[in-house]
Formats: sequence, C-alpha cells, structure tokens
Amino acid sequence: MSSINNSYEYYQSNQGLLSMLNKSKSGNPLINQLISNNEMKYQQKMESLGIGTKSGNDKYKKVDQAANSLLDALNSLSKEDLYKAEEGKEYDNSNLLKSVSNYVTAYNNTISNLTSCGGSLNNSFKTEFLEAFKENSEAFANIGITMSTDGKLSINQDKLKTAKAEDIQKLLGASSKYVKNISSSANSIDTIINKALAMRSTNYNANGLMM
Repeated sequence: MSSINNSYEYYQSNQGLLSMLNKSKSGNPLINQLISNNEMKYQQKMESLGIGTKSGNDKYKKVDQAANSLLDALNSLSKEDLYKAEEGKEYDNSNLLKSVSNYVTAYNNTISNLTSCGGSLNNSFKTEFLEAFKENSEAFANIGITMSTDGKLSINQDKLKTAKAEDIQKLLGASSKYVKNISSSANSIDTIINKALAMRSTNYNANGLMM
C-alpha cells in the first residue's frame, strides 16, 4: 500500500476509535479535542502533498474526475454480454473493442492528470498502476496493448481485433485481479481527494489551532 494510502488509513482508524468513544461531538471535551487534532494532522499531511490548498484544488478535482471515469470504463468491461454472442447470432466484438479503447483512453487521462499534479499522489498511484500492469504485461501484449515510457497505454488495433474475447475477459473482466487492483487504486484516489478537499485550511490558524 502506498504512503498516501497509509496516511488515510491511519487517519480513518483513529477517527473511528475516537468516534466510538464519543458518539457525539457535544460529549467529552477531551475526546472532542483529540478528534479535532486528528483532523488537523491529516489535513496538514494532505496540504503538504498539495491537496486541499486553494491553488491545488482544481488539479486534484481533475484527477478525481479522471479516476471516476476510469472506474466507469472498468465497469463497462465487466458486462458479460460483451464477451458472447446474442442468442441465434454470430458474435460481434465491436462493442468489446470500443470498451477496451475507452478504458485505455480513461487510463491515459488519469495518468496525465496525476502527472500534472505531481508530488506524492502522482508517485504513489502511478507506481500502483505500473506494478499492476507489469504483473500482466504479457497478457496485455497478447491482446495488443503495451505501455510507453511515460506510463501510458497504446493499442495495436490490428492485434486487438484478432484477440480472443476470453483472453480480454480474463484480463479486463470483473473477476480479473488486475481490474480489482486498478479499481482499488481509483477508489482510493476518489476517497482521499474528497476527504482532503472537504477539509479547509481556513479552519486552522498558523499554529494548527481551530479558528
């Protein structure tokens, strides 16, 4: 798990424990302060990565939008009817090829937006995407998809057209380990950015105290 994911998991576990001890923020003043301190520390961590500051918000919102588009593309590839013929008809792979192309476009858009942001968010998640691809590079090559040095995917359309539907499903279908890994990373991007953007630096003064 990436360092940025670890930061979120640490924050979340602390908040869960504190919330169990203090079900209402009108409860124990000491626990209320601990909750606020935990929120402040997480916010400061995210702001050190550039998330949650006014100047960086637009870039991170674009990453979040790209990650959600990536999840939509993966969801489309999970549909069983892409991989088999309609009853009484010859199999037509045109919708499958379009869905694969859409996935590659969404993937590359996510990489571009992560690159624009830079920092730990970029390094952490691009590393996760790269590792997931490397584990399946041979399977991708078999269906005509390769990765360039900038981390983006490219398609050999001729090779993709002749790829077996079952090979594509094994790699990009709902039960694929690769898909589960990419989906997990994309969901983490969405969760982390939305939580960070919900915390405004104006809630704290220069000493880290609530205003």
